Amino acid sequence: MALIVNPAASRLGVENAVLWGRGNREYYVHDFPGPLSIKAVLRGQAEWRAGESRFEVDAGSFVILNDGQPYSMTIEPGPPVETFCVFFERGFVEDAWRSLKSDARALLDDPERFDEALRFEQRLRPRGGRIDGALRRMRAAAEQCGDAEAGFYDLALGLVELRTELAREIGRVPAARASTRQELHARVQRGRQAMDEMLTENLPLKSIARLAHLSPFHFHRAFCAVFGETPHAYRTRRRLERASRLLKETDAAVTEVCLDTGFESVGSFSTLFRRRFGASPTEFRRKGGA
Repeated sequence: MALIVNPAASRLGVENAVLWGRGNREYYVHDFPGPLSIKAVLRGQAEWRAGESRFEVDAGSFVILNDGQPYSMTIEPGPPVETFCVFFERGFVEDAWRSLKSDARALLDDPERFDEALRFEQRLRPRGGRIDGALRRMRAAAEQCGDAEAGFYDLALGLVELRTELAREIGRVPAARASTRQELHARVQRGRQAMDEMLTENLPLKSIARLAHLSPFHFHRAFCAVFGETPHAYRTRRRLERASRLLKETDAAVTEVCLDTGFESVGSFSTLFRRRFGASPTEFRRKGGA
């Protein structure tokens, strides 16, 4: 089945499709209540807003928006931006979930059953794994007008895996009762979302914890348990990832990249960058980000 690219808005949710855009002009979408979708950026950066959350998505991240969630999207004029957003037919991902989680007898007896729409945590996620591979293959299929049906199945399986990972994350929360673990997990996520939204600001830990409605020690302990790194390490890693993208995709000076990603000292920025990527910012750019 050929990949459906850039169909009319009325077809989104009726069949699996992709909205694929490239350009360097300002672009804006306001309060569109689409179906379940994956928002990805292959080059540059775009911003999505959903409810009270804001997501700055670049080539190293993506965000899942739930069915019926109104969202706005903004692309600023400037360097080229390429977005690749996958929209699922309603019931498609739910069928994958049910097929993997239900008894075989139930699937035989009621193959057309449609369960309630799956809901996902709307948060910035790192690219990688099954979802990243499927997005890259679908991008190639779009370029060649090829068959991308398998890509949608891979993405659906990737979303099911994320649901399983969520259960594991909640299980790592240091609390005895299930309801307490869920609430604490939600608050830690709220703190991490605040860090993503204010990535270039040097917020102290106590301010981030306050936004999560936790004490600083409680937030730090729970964050480390859930994500396997400290809040400081997470923020530094995200800043360095953004810096690597700017070095690859723009001509901005190293000092400008340093300041634009929240670092205050070019020296410490270069040291941290070399430690993570094995090359100085200048060397990294010269090698094309390899």
